[in-house]
Amino acid sequence: DLKGIILSANDNFCAISGYSEEELIGQTHRLVNSGTHPKEFFHEMWKTISNGKVWRGEVCNRTKSNGLYWVHATILPIYKNGELYRYSAIRFDITAQKEVERRLQNIVAKYQSVIEATDGFCHITADGKFIDVSDGFCELTGYSREELKSINLFDTNENSPLNVPKSMTVFKHSEKHIEMEQTRKNGEKWIAEMTISSAIIKDGTQFVFLHDITEKKHIENANKSLQAQVNQMQKLESIGRLTAGVAHDFNNILAGIMGYNEINKMIAEEIFQTSDTKDLIHNSYQIDIAVKRAAALIDKMMIYARQDTIKNITHNKEATYKVINDASMMLSAALTSKYAIELDLDENLSIHINDIDLHQIITNLTVNARDAMPSGKINIKLSMIENLDAHCSACHAVLKGDFIELSVADNGTGIENEIIAKVFDPFFTTKEVGKGTGLGLSVVNGLVHSANGHIILESEIGLGTTFRLFFPVELRSITRVKDIHN
Repeated sequence: DLKGIILSANDNFCAISGYSEEELIGQTHRLVNSGTHPKEFFHEMWKTISNGKVWRGEVCNRTKSNGLYWVHATILPIYKNGELYRYSAIRFDITAQKEVERRLQNIVAKYQSVIEATDGFCHITADGKFIDVSDGFCELTGYSREELKSINLFDTNENSPLNVPKSMTVFKHSEKHIEMEQTRKNGEKWIAEMTISSAIIKDGTQFVFLHDITEKKHIENANKSLQAQVNQMQKLESIGRLTAGVAHDFNNILAGIMGYNEINKMIAEEIFQTSDTKDLIHNSYQIDIAVKRAAALIDKMMIYARQDTIKNITHNKEATYKVINDASMMLSAALTSKYAIELDLDENLSIHINDIDLHQIITNLTVNARDAMPSGKINIKLSMIENLDAHCSACHAVLKGDFIELSVADNGTGIENEIIAKVFDPFFTTKEVGKGTGLGLSVVNGLVHSANGHIILESEIGLGTTFRLFFPVELRSITRVKDIHN
């Protein structure tokens, strides 16, 4: 009636509510009120029907057994003699529908929480078209939603907003985790950790969840570089100790050989006057030459072993360009006409290094370049390089900033990639037996690092090799020289 008292109820209402008609008659809606809706909900309903209008809405009620059920209700005003007389409520049970909605809402909530937990999200078709994207995805890529909706990932060759495998259908009904480099709209590179999934959808489209792991990768690479430096230092320290011990003992043996050989020469020259004297003296001199060669090798071994102790001996008396010029002139005289040394030296630049060490560096690298080609040109250049961002080929340290660069380049056969990592190791050589000690580049490495320098080795098979040495900046004069020695 007009006060909300139930006057009658059909069997279906009784069945769904759990009450009999006798229990319902004379009661109001409070009997089945679940408390789900606020007071304002019912105030609005009564306001509508009191004005003679039809009210429609979804109502959650409570059964006699204290369970909940949902109905879609339509309340109609009934008039008698032109006046509002009663109300009639027609209800449809929508409990099952509401349960489906609840589950869908839970899925959507979980879906939304996953999206919010990622740096970016997109929903794309198997042929590369965007269906939906998150705000984070737009921020990551630099593209607006409108731009993304007009882009097909697989039709874009450059600066695609998302770099994904073209065979994405392979991930159908599965989940794939991959890392791929991406390019923002402004051209900036970044690295994405992607989860591509179609596990919860059946239409062939894909969910792509992204995390920006650029900084993480930078840290990992830095840690790898530091670990490589530590490993290299430990290896060199161990080899250095071994080398120093062997060199010291071998030097003592050579001293004995040289001493006894001198005595033999004296005896042969002063005492024996036979026909074999000349042969004995000749043999003694040959032994002397061999011993001196061995002593020179020991000197190289000791230079390598002492590389940590000569760091303080880094002063130079001559200008850097003059030391390089003098060394190249000496080497040019020793090379055949098949080789040419070309200099490009900036006299304004000065490397803080011992003259003898610099001379030996130039000698070792030039001889190494000569041995790498049957004929050709060796370029030696001294210049300034700004904003360098690279890694040392020998110690793997990160190089950033401005440096003085001393480079020695040849147009020889080049060095294979798997060998480049070993060239600075002591006693490693690719030359034939008897033609190389394997100490030349390791000595260069020790001398360069003793002067707080670093090395980058660049090589390409068939085109040649360049040793780029980088030293701290020190200015000296303001002129420039360019010369060629043939």
